[in-house]
Amino acid sequence: MNAIDSLTPEQLPPSLQAMMSRQTLSPGQILLQQGEPAKAVFFVELGRLRLASFTEQQVINHYFVEAGESFGETNLFSETYSCSAIATMTSRVIAIPKQSFLEALGQSPGLAAVVMQQMARQFRLVKTLLELRSLRSARDRVTRYLQLKLAAGSTINLDKPLKDVASELGLAPEVLSRTLARLEQEGTISRDRKSITFSEAWLEVNGNGHG
Repeated sequence: MNAIDSLTPEQLPPSLQAMMSRQTLSPGQILLQQGEPAKAVFFVELGRLRLASFTEQQVINHYFVEAGESFGETNLFSETYSCSAIATMTSRVIAIPKQSFLEALGQSPGLAAVVMQQMARQFRLVKTLLELRSLRSARDRVTRYLQLKLAAGSTINLDKPLKDVASELGLAPEVLSRTLARLEQEGTISRDRKSITFSEAWLEVNGNGHG
Protein backbone atom coordinates (compact mmCIF):
# COMPACT_ATOMS: atom_id res chain seq x y z
CA MET A 1 0.00 0.00 0.00
CA ASN A 2 2.97 2.30 0.41
CA ALA A 3 4.40 4.08 -2.61
CA ILE A 4 7.21 2.41 -4.52
CA ASP A 5 9.14 3.50 -7.57
CA SER A 6 6.90 3.83 -10.63
CA LEU A 7 7.58 4.02 -14.32
CA THR A 8 8.27 7.64 -15.25
CA PRO A 9 8.33 9.48 -18.60
CA GLU A 10 12.04 10.15 -18.07
CA GLN A 11 12.69 6.40 -18.31
CA LEU A 12 11.25 6.25 -21.81
CA PRO A 13 13.35 6.31 -25.00
CA PRO A 14 13.68 9.75 -26.63
CA SER A 15 11.53 8.55 -29.54
CA LEU A 16 8.60 7.98 -27.16
CA GLN A 17 9.20 11.18 -25.23
CA ALA A 18 8.87 13.05 -28.53
CA MET A 19 5.36 11.60 -28.97
CA MET A 20 4.05 12.66 -25.55
CA SER A 21 0.97 14.86 -25.44
CA ARG A 22 -0.46 16.56 -22.36
CA GLN A 23 -4.04 17.15 -21.29
CA THR A 24 -5.34 19.15 -18.32
CA LEU A 25 -8.47 17.84 -16.61
CA SER A 26 -10.96 19.57 -14.33
CA PRO A 27 -12.32 17.82 -11.21
CA GLY A 28 -14.85 15.21 -12.33
CA GLN A 29 -13.74 15.30 -15.97
CA ILE A 30 -13.54 11.92 -17.72
CA LEU A 31 -10.25 11.19 -19.47
CA LEU A 32 -11.35 7.91 -21.01
CA GLN A 33 -14.35 5.61 -20.76
CA GLN A 34 -14.66 1.89 -20.28
CA GLY A 35 -15.17 0.18 -23.64
CA GLU A 36 -13.56 2.91 -25.75
CA PRO A 37 -10.78 1.83 -28.14
CA ALA A 38 -7.49 1.63 -26.21
CA LYS A 39 -5.16 4.13 -27.87
CA ALA A 40 -2.62 5.24 -25.25
CA VAL A 41 -0.66 4.66 -22.06
CA PHE A 42 -0.88 7.47 -19.51
CA PHE A 43 1.22 9.15 -16.84
CA VAL A 44 -0.27 11.39 -14.18
CA GLU A 45 1.92 14.48 -14.08
CA LEU A 46 -0.25 16.42 -11.64
CA GLY A 47 -3.30 15.59 -9.52
CA ARG A 48 -5.16 12.30 -9.07
CA LEU A 49 -7.42 10.09 -11.18
CA ARG A 50 -9.93 7.44 -10.12
CA LEU A 51 -10.15 4.22 -12.12
CA ALA A 52 -13.64 2.72 -12.05
CA SER A 53 -15.93 0.32 -13.91
CA PHE A 54 -19.63 0.92 -14.42
CA THR A 55 -22.42 -1.66 -14.56
CA GLU A 56 -26.18 -1.18 -14.71
CA GLN A 57 -26.38 -1.70 -10.95
CA GLN A 58 -23.31 -0.02 -9.49
CA VAL A 59 -19.99 1.74 -9.80
CA ILE A 60 -16.96 -0.43 -9.01
CA ASN A 61 -14.01 1.68 -7.88
CA HIS A 62 -10.65 0.05 -8.60
CA TYR A 63 -7.98 2.38 -7.25
CA PHE A 64 -6.56 5.89 -7.51
CA VAL A 65 -3.61 6.88 -9.68
CA GLU A 66 -1.47 9.59 -8.11
CA ALA A 67 0.95 12.14 -9.57
CA GLY A 68 4.12 10.34 -10.64
CA GLU A 69 2.30 7.10 -11.49
CA SER A 70 1.30 5.54 -14.79
CA PHE A 71 -1.72 3.53 -15.89
CA GLY A 72 -3.13 1.84 -18.96
CA GLU A 73 -0.32 -0.70 -19.38
CA THR A 74 -2.75 -3.64 -19.20
CA ASN A 75 -4.65 -2.18 -22.15
CA LEU A 76 -1.58 -2.63 -24.34
CA PHE A 77 -2.89 -6.14 -24.91
CA SER A 78 -6.59 -5.43 -25.34
CA GLU A 79 -8.65 -3.59 -27.91
CA THR A 80 -10.64 -1.46 -25.45
CA TYR A 81 -10.14 0.23 -22.08
CA SER A 82 -11.21 -2.05 -19.24
CA CYS A 83 -12.29 0.83 -16.98
CA SER A 84 -12.93 4.57 -16.97
CA ALA A 85 -10.51 7.21 -15.66
CA ILE A 86 -11.94 10.29 -13.94
CA ALA A 87 -10.04 13.22 -12.45
CA THR A 88 -10.81 13.75 -8.76
CA MET A 89 -9.04 17.12 -8.73
CA THR A 90 -7.38 19.42 -11.24
CA SER A 91 -4.98 17.06 -13.01
CA ARG A 92 -2.57 16.90 -15.92
CA VAL A 93 -1.84 13.67 -17.76
CA ILE A 94 0.69 12.63 -20.38
CA ALA A 95 -0.47 10.30 -23.16
CA ILE A 96 1.76 8.11 -25.32
CA PRO A 97 0.34 6.26 -28.36
CA LYS A 98 -0.26 2.59 -27.60
CA GLN A 99 1.26 1.17 -30.79
CA SER A 100 4.44 3.20 -30.43
CA PHE A 101 4.72 2.10 -26.80
CA LEU A 102 4.36 -1.56 -27.81
CA GLU A 103 7.04 -1.19 -30.47
CA ALA A 104 9.41 0.37 -27.91
CA LEU A 105 8.82 -2.57 -25.54
CA GLY A 106 9.84 -4.97 -28.31
CA GLN A 107 13.06 -3.05 -28.89
CA SER A 108 14.03 -2.49 -25.24
CA PRO A 109 14.15 -5.47 -22.82
CA GLY A 110 14.99 -3.04 -20.01
CA LEU A 111 11.85 -0.98 -20.60
CA ALA A 112 9.78 -4.15 -20.90
CA ALA A 113 11.07 -5.31 -17.50
CA VAL A 114 10.15 -1.98 -15.89
CA VAL A 115 6.64 -2.14 -17.36
CA MET A 116 6.21 -5.72 -16.11
CA GLN A 117 7.24 -4.61 -12.62
CA GLN A 118 4.74 -1.74 -12.82
CA MET A 119 1.93 -4.07 -13.88
CA ALA A 120 2.80 -6.47 -11.05
CA ARG A 121 2.61 -3.56 -8.59
CA GLN A 122 -0.82 -2.60 -9.90
CA PHE A 123 -2.09 -6.17 -9.59
CA ARG A 124 -0.80 -6.37 -6.00
CA LEU A 125 -2.59 -3.11 -5.19
CA VAL A 126 -5.87 -4.37 -6.63
CA LYS A 127 -5.47 -7.67 -4.75
CA THR A 128 -4.88 -5.82 -1.47
CA LEU A 129 -7.93 -3.60 -1.96
CA LEU A 130 -10.11 -6.61 -2.79
CA GLU A 131 -8.91 -8.33 0.38
CA LEU A 132 -9.72 -5.21 2.41
CA ARG A 133 -13.19 -4.90 0.89
CA SER A 134 -13.88 -8.56 1.70
CA LEU A 135 -13.65 -7.83 5.44
CA ARG A 136 -17.19 -7.62 6.80
CA SER A 137 -16.53 -5.12 9.58
CA ALA A 138 -15.92 -1.46 8.71
CA ARG A 139 -13.65 -1.27 11.75
CA ASP A 140 -11.53 -4.17 10.46
CA ARG A 141 -11.28 -2.59 7.00
CA VAL A 142 -10.18 0.76 8.40
CA THR A 143 -7.65 -0.53 10.93
CA ARG A 144 -6.12 -2.94 8.40
CA TYR A 145 -5.90 -0.20 5.77
CA LEU A 146 -4.15 2.11 8.23
CA GLN A 147 -1.78 -0.66 9.29
CA LEU A 148 -0.77 -1.24 5.68
CA LYS A 149 -0.17 2.48 5.16
CA LEU A 150 2.07 2.61 8.24
CA ALA A 151 5.64 2.60 6.94
CA ALA A 152 7.44 3.22 10.24
CA GLY A 153 6.67 4.64 13.65
CA SER A 154 3.05 5.13 14.62
CA THR A 155 1.76 7.92 12.32
CA ILE A 156 0.14 7.72 8.89
CA ASN A 157 0.28 10.86 6.75
CA LEU A 158 -2.90 10.98 4.68
CA ASP A 159 -2.14 11.45 0.99
CA LYS A 160 -5.76 11.71 -0.19
CA PRO A 161 -9.13 13.01 1.06
CA LEU A 162 -11.13 10.77 3.37
CA LYS A 163 -13.85 10.42 0.72
CA ASP A 164 -11.26 8.79 -1.55
CA VAL A 165 -10.11 6.50 1.26
CA ALA A 166 -13.75 5.50 1.78
CA SER A 167 -14.03 4.75 -1.93
CA GLU A 168 -10.94 2.52 -1.83
CA LEU A 169 -12.40 0.61 1.10
CA GLY A 170 -15.87 0.26 -0.41
CA LEU A 171 -17.42 2.28 2.42
CA ALA A 172 -19.75 5.26 2.41
CA PRO A 173 -17.88 8.41 3.56
CA GLU A 174 -20.14 8.77 6.60
CA VAL A 175 -19.37 5.17 7.63
CA LEU A 176 -15.64 5.87 7.47
CA SER A 177 -16.08 9.07 9.49
CA ARG A 178 -18.07 7.25 12.18
CA THR A 179 -15.52 4.44 12.32
CA LEU A 180 -12.59 6.84 12.73
CA ALA A 181 -14.49 8.77 15.41
CA ARG A 182 -15.16 5.53 17.29
CA LEU A 183 -11.50 4.48 17.09
CA GLU A 184 -10.50 7.91 18.38
CA GLN A 185 -12.97 7.74 21.27
CA GLU A 186 -11.60 4.32 22.22
CA GLY A 187 -8.05 5.66 22.29
CA THR A 188 -6.91 3.44 19.40
CA ILE A 189 -5.96 6.45 17.27
CA SER A 190 -5.54 10.20 17.48
CA ARG A 191 -6.14 12.50 14.50
CA ASP A 192 -5.38 15.86 13.03
CA ARG A 193 -6.21 17.20 9.56
CA LYS A 194 -3.53 15.35 7.61
CA SER A 195 -2.43 12.46 9.81
CA ILE A 196 -3.62 9.59 11.99
CA THR A 197 -1.53 8.17 14.83
CA PHE A 198 -1.98 4.75 16.41
CA SER A 199 -1.62 4.49 20.18
CA GLU A 200 1.54 2.72 21.33
CA ALA A 201 -0.58 0.28 23.35
CA TRP A 202 -2.53 -0.74 20.23
CA LEU A 203 0.64 -1.19 18.16
CA GLU A 204 2.25 -3.35 20.84
CA VAL A 205 -0.61 -5.81 20.47
CA ASN A 206 -1.33 -5.55 16.73
CA GLY A 207 1.92 -4.45 15.06
CA ASN A 208 2.23 -2.37 11.90
CA GLY A 209 0.73 -4.86 9.45
CA HIS A 210 3.94 -5.61 7.55
CA GLY A 211 5.22 -8.44 9.67
